[in-house]
Amino acid sequence: MKKILLILFLSTTLIGCNFTPETTTAELVLVDTTNYLEITTVEELKNIEMNKSYILMNNLDLTGEEWVPLGTYREPYLGNFDGNGMTISNLTISIDNQYNGLFGYVNGQVNDLKIIDFAIDYEAKLITFAGGLAGAISGHAYNIEVSGNIQIENTRSNTYVGLLVGMSVKMDESSAIANFIPVIINNNQSSGIINVVGERMIFAGGLIGKSFNSRVYDNLADSTIDVVANNSSAAVGGLIGHNYSGLSSGYEAERIALNIAVYNNISNSTINSQAIDYILYTGGLIGYNYFGYLYDNFSATDIVSDGKENCVGLLIGEDWHSDIQNVVVIGEINGLIQEDGTYHLGAFVGRSFGVSSVISSHWYEDSQQFSDMEGYVDFADLSNVTWYEFALEWDIDFINKLIGFIE
Repeated sequence: MKKILLILFLSTTLIGCNFTPETTTAELVLVDTTNYLEITTVEELKNIEMNKSYILMNNLDLTGEEWVPLGTYREPYLGNFDGNGMTISNLTISIDNQYNGLFGYVNGQVNDLKIIDFAIDYEAKLITFAGGLAGAISGHAYNIEVSGNIQIENTRSNTYVGLLVGMSVKMDESSAIANFIPVIINNNQSSGIINVVGERMIFAGGLIGKSFNSRVYDNLADSTIDVVANNSSAAVGGLIGHNYSGLSSGYEAERIALNIAVYNNISNSTINSQAIDYILYTGGLIGYNYFGYLYDNFSATDIVSDGKENCVGLLIGEDWHSDIQNVVVIGEINGLIQEDGTYHLGAFVGRSFGVSSVISSHWYEDSQQFSDMEGYVDFADLSNVTWYEFALEWDIDFINKLIGFIE
């Protein structure tokens, strides 16, 4: 039964769907990324064209609006959107648009924008994607700050939810793998609450619900995540719910050469996850990690995991064929084992398959429930700049960012 569940999980999450919209040559020619049109009002924001670029000139308050996300799967936003350091506040979505956020689907670039006090709260009956910035992105998002709450009840299909984006996805073109450019998610901050109840698979993360061939770096996620998967599995992480970095079959080694990596991220989370009679993947940084390339990450988390089969780690719930180095994880793990259930617990990885490595990494947990003391670090070192410099050789800017966050 376990093998059947695992095969179903992989087939439906890794190769079962192509979520990247097709863009014709004609569409690409028409995209203007040079001339930026000014946005000064809410009405102008609501009426942007998908193939043009814009710069936001004023702070905008969306109070009273039932927001319709900008861009869809079939007509994604293709231009560049420069937030210009401005703030969009009080975004509200109460009707499922399939791709939900300020943007629905982004195939271009969004930068230098704040989205605060957003409220996304709806019921879904089909596959759904939600994030403060966008439901899904296959382009580039950087220097975005989001804060708000997402609450979803999905009665029939899969749910992808992250405080920044529900899913970041880029499919590879196998004939031109050397020219492949991953989705880039960098220098963003997210904070808020996620609450999901679903009848099918749930992918929930403090920054990204599911990342597929994405370079995710220099981000900070501060989240509280509560997930109940009633009739399927769930992948829940403080930064990313489910991460896949292997391109397509046969190109797994290219992920390092192309820097398809998760690095220099800080995650602080409280996670309460539940899967009734199914496998539950819960991690302080990533819930489920497949062919990942991770380094120089910090994760602090408190986890409560309640599933028929629990895979729980302060870094990753379950891992397949990954390279992990120079990470620091701290936190607490508490599990509720259902009748005839199993529990896979680890300081770094709850359960791993294939050839994976964790090197030069450190952990701290108050109860010290892990028998393997390799990598254990004293709590006093965690606020010591010198320790990070010598033990991990981290960049001083990243260390100062982390120390400021801890304090």
